[in-house]
Amino acid sequence: MSTQKAITYVSDIILGRTGSIIDRKYQRNMIREYAQNNNIEIVAWFEDEIYSEDLIMRPGIQQLLGYEEKYDLLLVERVWALSRQLPQLEPFFKEMDRKSVSLKCSTTMWDCVSQQCRRRFDSSLFKPDVSQIKKEFECVQEKETESVTIKKPSQLFFLNLIKDPLKS
Repeated sequence: MSTQKAITYVSDIILGRTGSIIDRKYQRNMIREYAQNNNIEIVAWFEDEIYSEDLIMRPGIQQLLGYEEKYDLLLVERVWALSRQLPQLEPFFKEMDRKSVSLKCSTTMWDCVSQQCRRRFDSSLFKPDVSQIKKEFECVQEKETESVTIKKPSQLFFLNLIKDPLKS
């Protein structure tokens, strides 16, 4: 397995309801650990101290977009370091597409934006191997099938469903 080259980005993430902060130091540690475990070489770090929804105008993002060395992916701790709003992310992602760079997150999140980003950048998740599916389908077609009729029960029993399992 060849080593992928990555640039990274961190930004203090403020959690809306609580005001808690996922700080840059924590994000850097998570990214380093993920890179070590996944054969990724980090070639540059970029960051912004102040979180702003105007993603493209952040100084760290401007530096990141101006980075000219070759790299394969942008590694963030979670997509929230960039934004939690897909319309804010799309112009940035178009620039990543232009550079043929994909996005990876060291932490798997299940909010809508995180899932949409995972789906957008990880083609293996949603593009099954069609040749394998065809082989399995042909195998099923070749087998002889026998139809079986199942007799309807004369009475259905629901008493088992009503009992409290803790009282048994």
